[in-house]
Amino acid sequence: MPVRRIISIVLLVACPVRAADLPDLGEVSRVTLSATEEARIGREAMRQIRQSSEYLDDAVVDYYLAGLGDRLAAASQDPAQHFEFFPINDASINAFAMPGGYVGVHTGLISAARNESELAGVLGHEISHVTQHHIARMIEGQKTTGLASLAALAIAILAARSNSQVSEAAIVTSQAAGIQSQLNFTRENEREADRFGLQTMTSAGFAPQGMVSFFERLQTQTRLYENNAPGYLRTHPLTHQRIADLQDRLSHLPAKGKSDSLEFQLVRARVQSMEGDPAEAVKRFAQAAESSPGPASWYALTRASLRAGDLARARASLTRLEQAAPDSPMAPELGVEIGLAANQPAKAAELAALALKRFPGYRPLTYLRAQALLRAPNAEGALAFLEEELRIFKADGRYYNLLAEAHQALGHAAQSHLAQADAYVLQDMPEAAIEPLRLAQRETRTDFYTASIIDARLRTLKEHQDKDTPKTR
Repeated sequence: MPVRRIISIVLLVACPVRAADLPDLGEVSRVTLSATEEARIGREAMRQIRQSSEYLDDAVVDYYLAGLGDRLAAASQDPAQHFEFFPINDASINAFAMPGGYVGVHTGLISAARNESELAGVLGHEISHVTQHHIARMIEGQKTTGLASLAALAIAILAARSNSQVSEAAIVTSQAAGIQSQLNFTRENEREADRFGLQTMTSAGFAPQGMVSFFERLQTQTRLYENNAPGYLRTHPLTHQRIADLQDRLSHLPAKGKSDSLEFQLVRARVQSMEGDPAEAVKRFAQAAESSPGPASWYALTRASLRAGDLARARASLTRLEQAAPDSPMAPELGVEIGLAANQPAKAAELAALALKRFPGYRPLTYLRAQALLRAPNAEGALAFLEEELRIFKADGRYYNLLAEAHQALGHAAQSHLAQADAYVLQDMPEAAIEPLRLAQRETRTDFYTASIIDARLRTLKEHQDKDTPKTR
């Protein structure tokens, strides 16, 4: 998210705002935010995040975080709360939570986690900030501000969570200094999130020592590098009391070991293969694979080689990966990526189809199969495949984007525009969905059923747009 944009958002919140300048999003003097309002603020913030360059659109990492996060959320204090976990392409060790259950995880955190329980401990902590409504309480403090500006404050908090330097730059101005207190959790918030987060990860089957060991390591880094502390500590300040409380709670829990899942090891390797210069990454992981061969080493070398454009080396290391991890869908998924990079879409589609027989439901493979079919070109096959998948996964925006491509390739203009509009809605961008629906309405070669759907969707979106548009006086 550009620094200037964040600064302008922060200033918007810090400065007094007249009610007439804001959309009518609800009562502004509400003592507490309702679940609907929290979700609305979170969606507004996510709309900005998805359009930022820091948002990592990686189906494999996304799928893993969703599975891990859902497992933890089910063991939380509010298992009915909606959660969405997503990766941020940032090497700093950080994570953040937003109203409505949106939890961002920096790739640097995944890379730095020594085991899966450490990562689970951080996510459990962030989940607890949501279930205990800590962020909503921060935002609620702006009682004279409409919900549109509360959403802007949520985005400002996001900036502080994901990039402390951006936050500091924004707060340089005297006008923005007034919300510094809004960007930091209280000590009691942090201790409460520690307590419930520890309970959540333990209930989910992870070793509670993971949270303690991770925080102890961060605290050590803070002492060693006082002026360059990990970003997570700047937004979640650690104190000796917090560490002591965690250690005391841990002493009352039975010792528990938890082996890392293979998926965690491979996802961490995938993230690490994205770091630094591609050629240097290949050298680094080639040495790692030679000194400590194993699934993670071979995966990282394969992915780094693919990133560097060395397809021969990628294929060679993929063979070793498939031997080391025969039961993981992430190995054949990487094989399909190599096939597409080699401009062999028909072969890639065949590999994906075979892999899906062994690993049905692994969505990163389904996306790649659809992409390969489209490039083959076999748009009819892609369309049939996507329609079958959408019978099961009706709210997957990636599928609708691919569906739009398939219809476009087949000359189905109206259906293509409709699918693109559906993708925008699922990405919390309803305003962007209006234009493709208008284009779809202008198409003359449209069956009555499709035309009715288009008219109904456009009417619904316009009604919501009119409701949220400020009325002139």
